[in-house]
Order: sequence, then C-alpha cells, then structure tokens
Amino acid sequence: MAQPTTTSPPLDRRHWMLAVAAGMASFLDSGAIISVGLGLALWKESFGLSVWTVGVLGSSLTLFIAVGALTGGRLADLVGRGRVFSLTILLYAAAALTVACAPNTAVLVTGVIVIGVAAGADLPTSIAVLSERAPEGAQGRLVAFTHVMWTAGVVATTLMGFAVSGLDVLGIRLIFAVLAALAVLTFVFRSFYPAFRELEAEAGDRHTADGVDPSQALPLRTLFRRPEFARTIVTTALFYLFFTLVANTFGSFKTYFLVTVGGTSQTTATALSFCTTLIGLAGTVVFTRIADTKWRSRFFAAGVAVFTVCQLLIAVTGGQVLPAMIAALVLYNLAFPFIGEALYKVWTQESFPVNARATVQGATMAVARFAAAGFALVTPALIDWSPSGLFSLLALFALVSGAIGMFIIRRTRSSGDGSAARPLSATVTGEAR
Repeated sequence: MAQPTTTSPPLDRRHWMLAVAAGMASFLDSGAIISVGLGLALWKESFGLSVWTVGVLGSSLTLFIAVGALTGGRLADLVGRGRVFSLTILLYAAAALTVACAPNTAVLVTGVIVIGVAAGADLPTSIAVLSERAPEGAQGRLVAFTHVMWTAGVVATTLMGFAVSGLDVLGIRLIFAVLAALAVLTFVFRSFYPAFRELEAEAGDRHTADGVDPSQALPLRTLFRRPEFARTIVTTALFYLFFTLVANTFGSFKTYFLVTVGGTSQTTATALSFCTTLIGLAGTVVFTRIADTKWRSRFFAAGVAVFTVCQLLIAVTGGQVLPAMIAALVLYNLAFPFIGEALYKVWTQESFPVNARATVQGATMAVARFAAAGFALVTPALIDWSPSGLFSLLALFALVSGAIGMFIIRRTRSSGDGSAARPLSATVTGEAR
C-alpha cells in the first residue's frame, strides 16, 4: 500500500466524469439500501409482515449484494471490467422496476434480491475501472469520490422519502421507479461517452509499460501466496466487516428504529435522516480532498472515538429520547466519512495489481456484506428484545474496526512510499500467466 503524500497529480475533466459514472454504482447501492430501509415499516403494515419477514427483507438486499460482489468482481477481471461495468446497471434497472410494481411479498423479495446481485456486482467493478484508469498518485481522490456519490445517494433517497412520506407505499414505489430510471441513464452514459474509451486506451498503455497486463486476471490463490498481499486481504476484510455491521444497521434500520422504538412518524424520521446525512455528505467531500495525503490517517483515531460514542449514546437512552437520537445521528455522520468504507476502498485499490483489484474488492466486500446480511436478519428481533443491547454490541464492533484500522495505518507508515510494491505486482502477474 502506497504511503500518501502531501500533493497528488492533477486530474482532467475526463477523470472526474468517469468518477461520476463509476460513482453511480455507489449512489444506486446506497439508494437501494436506504429505500428498503424506508419501506420496511410501510411494507410491514401494508403486507401484514411479521418481524421475521421484515428481517428477511432487510437482510436479502445485503446478502445478495455480497453474492453479487463476490461473483461480479471476479467476472469483471475475467471477461472485462468495461463490459461488466456497462451491463450490471441494466440488471439493476429491471430489478428496481420490479420492486416499484410488486403486487405481493414474493415479487417484492425477488426484486430486492436481484437489486442486491446487480448492485453488488457493479460496486467492485466500477471502483476497479476507476482506479485502473486514474493517474498514478491520484487514485485516492477518485476512489474516495465514489463514496461522495454513495453519501449523495443516501441524501437524495432520504429527501425523496421525505417528499413522498405522506403517500405510504405508493411513495416507496415512486422512489424505486426513479432509481430504475437513473440506472438506465447511467448505462447510456457509461456506454457511449467517448472520453471513457480514451482513458481505457491510455491506461492500457501505461500498465503495459509497467509490465502488467490488465486483461490477465489474477486469482485470489495467487495473491495469497504472497504474505504481503495475504495480510492486506485479511486485515482490510476484517476492518470493513466490523465497520459494515454498524453502518449497514444504521442505513437499513434507522427509519424503522425511529418509528417503532422512538415513536416518531415516518415523515419526522425521514426528515431527521435527511438533515443529519447532509453532514455526512460534507464530510465525504472533505475526505476526497485529503484521500491522497497524509491527513487521511490523522483524522482516524478521533473519528473512531466519535463513531463509538454515538452507539453508546443510543445504548444508554434506549433510543427513546429524541434529542439523544438526533445527537447520535449527527455524531455518526461526522465520523463515518473518515473511518469507514471510503478508506477501505482506497486501501484496497492502492494495495493490489490492476488485474486483481475487482476480484479482491469483490471478495472482501462480500465477506462483510454476508456478515451484515446475517446480522440484518436478526436486527428487528434484537430491536424488539433490547435496543440498548443492540447498540452496545454495535459500539463494540466500532471499537474492533477502529483497532484493525489503526494496525493497517501503522503498517502503511512503516512500509515507506510503497515503491517496492510496484515491481512485486508485476512479478505476481507474471506468475499467473
């Protein structure tokens, strides 16, 4: 993993347009997660769902995002990242439209499952496409920008949820119809914007000159033969796993929690989510500015402390004190941009050969999403059992994620500028041919 510096090379308009196109995978992923979260309480009432069926709905999306990430990342490295980059978004559009029109629980669950597969496959692929075509030393900013898009998806979807909160289930149907339309527009943009072909050709020439064939996919078993790569795969996977257990619970169940435990209305819950998420959006923009510099590590410890405190605040109050819940939502959005998914994506893209990044990102992302899916399945029951117990457990997860992150940062600092990793990447590629 390269040691970040104080400066990074300039980027032109083509790179930022590609970052937007790639970032739409994150936008639509978070949009689906938040939309399902917004719909849980409404679907429960409309379809007469039990808490366990609500758990199945909440976990299905996360579970199949994991399935999609595991298979899609590897498929992208094997058959072409550009091809998968364009096609997965169409599958998302079809699935979102299915959810929008779902007449019963079975169709609803099916649509959510397919959305998960499509979004999961698109996430590691889009990030790998972006980092592959980014100039050396500027990957951090562009990859971090995808998390700006992820947070923008949260903000936009929450705002839509607030706007249609008085329409009950019809409002959720409208949100998924909008997501389907955005997916179709993203497909057109990715497939037909001429500058993306130019960047692909330039990247191919650059990587070939470095002795790496981007089209020659590396399997995980080849990377695990190298202790440096194996250690990075394991630590980044564990870091992201424990962070995701906290973040996915917030993203999927905060509206449900505010309504069922806090006693707020759907409109109030979505309004609180929207206002506080604006803080998170501002934070992700700041992180993008510092992602290729040493400052990205210097905010980490404070971020972990704030992230843990927000879980403990809910645990102490049981989620029934509205001012405390608002404070917790503010603290959460202050912290997560600097200690979580954006940092994990940057670490992964900086640490591996270009022809293994989608595979590694997909595999480690899948591990975390599988765990989050299992946790989401029991989350409604845990909320019924003890809100304080649930958030005490989330505080523990936040601390574990922070400890692993500090280990990664210390190891990165001790490894120097990462120049030794570049020849090693080419050597590993040669072994796999």
